[in-house]
Amino acid sequence: MAPFGRLLPAPMMRKMVTVLLWTVWSCCLLSLSAASETEKLLLQKIFKDYNLKVRPARHWEEKVMVRVGMTLSQLISLNEKNEEMTTNVFMNLAWKDYRLSWNPEEYDNIQVLRIPPNNVWRPDIYLINNNDGHFDVALYVNVLVNSDGTVTWLPPAIYRSTCSIEVAYFPFDWQNCSMVFRSYTYDSSEVDLQYAVDENGQEIHEIIIDENAFTENGEWQICHKPSRKNVREDLYEDITFYLIIERKPLFYIVNIIVPCILTSVLAIFVFYLPPDAGEKMTLSISVLIALTVFMLLLADKVPETSLGIPIIVNYVMFTMILVTFSVILSVVVLNLHHRSPSTHHMPLWVRKVFIQFLPPYLGMKRPHAEEPLEEECKQDTPLSCPDSRRPGGEYFARNINPELVRPWRRRGDSTVQLQRYFDSDNYCLILPPDLKSAIAAVTYMAEQLKRQDTDDTLTGDWQYIAIVVDRLFLWLFVVITTLGTLTMFLDASFNYTPDQPFV
Repeated sequence: MAPFGRLLPAPMMRKMVTVLLWTVWSCCLLSLSAASETEKLLLQKIFKDYNLKVRPARHWEEKVMVRVGMTLSQLISLNEKNEEMTTNVFMNLAWKDYRLSWNPEEYDNIQVLRIPPNNVWRPDIYLINNNDGHFDVALYVNVLVNSDGTVTWLPPAIYRSTCSIEVAYFPFDWQNCSMVFRSYTYDSSEVDLQYAVDENGQEIHEIIIDENAFTENGEWQICHKPSRKNVREDLYEDITFYLIIERKPLFYIVNIIVPCILTSVLAIFVFYLPPDAGEKMTLSISVLIALTVFMLLLADKVPETSLGIPIIVNYVMFTMILVTFSVILSVVVLNLHHRSPSTHHMPLWVRKVFIQFLPPYLGMKRPHAEEPLEEECKQDTPLSCPDSRRPGGEYFARNINPELVRPWRRRGDSTVQLQRYFDSDNYCLILPPDLKSAIAAVTYMAEQLKRQDTDDTLTGDWQYIAIVVDRLFLWLFVVITTLGTLTMFLDASFNYTPDQPFV
């Protein structure tokens, strides 16, 4: 049997297809036209004698119940300096307007109408604690009107609300930001604000987060998102939505805290440099300038408030104080290092404390100076080793051999009589003036050398004291910096987010 297409010519086949498509299209248009006509009649019936300025209450003492909910799409930012939270939300407002109800069976089973919001009565519910003067929503989408008169409005909005910042534990802090919604003109005797309900009719006592549309914030983590109904003393009700958020401190740890700790370590190593190194002051002042830069960076971030000081600012100030003291103490160490016996007298207590007492406790041991070789006094020399010094030109030697005392001849073969004085076993000689001058010069040189050795020894003692003081400050700064750092940041660990939002 031949196919049906082969029984008809091609032009005839095209005409039949065209007629069929035209018939289907006409039926669709008639159906849509009928539906549009029905909806038009329904709208005319609903809005006949409808006054959107009148509250939808059958009696003046009757309250209009308005359910308020919120779906959070994104926590955009929290500006600590301006104390402002920016959020992207969808509001969920629902109320019942008996004037907008109908019987679906009379209107081709139409269950829902979409009507511009400016054509129906709306509760004037706005964000009270806004921070930019913009009270309303971002887009006026259509309201959904059900056949029983229930009106649902889901407008999107970007709100900038005030948020009081607690700066004491910044950047290990958590904040409680609220968004307060209430009617501007209707009090609790006219409008009853209630929580929104879910599909099962259960009240929703928190902000809804759509997991599919929600965008995570890189700095803040949402811990709790409750809502609460409040009745003010002026009889105005409000629904307050709370966002209890905890900061993610990784950015501040890497960019501020760790560099600040490393800078404080540099301040400690200032005291490890030799006392006579000129770089001690350079390093101290460079560290102080670096901490000043950190302080300026923090000043642009934290709010300008006197209610509290952030813990990170406390730590930077603590480090700046230590570095300032390191500059002052470096000056003290340099002053000690360059002292000498000709300018300063060393008290006995300084010698006992910084040379004898402290070095063993600081792990220091002063190297012993090499002792000079002492020549033994020989018994067969004319002059033995002197036990004391005599004034003038009188010098004595023990056990002088009398045979060594011989006449001294002047020029011209004149004999000089040497006077001998016998005193026990010693013989005292009165020397000629020339020899006396030579011996005086040698004695002066010996005294100067000995005085120089004494001065060098005392100067070395001052330098050693400078090293001991440097080491003492080094260990003090290590202990103070460690304890201060642990105390401040361990204290921040107790600032945890509460398990219950309203405890």
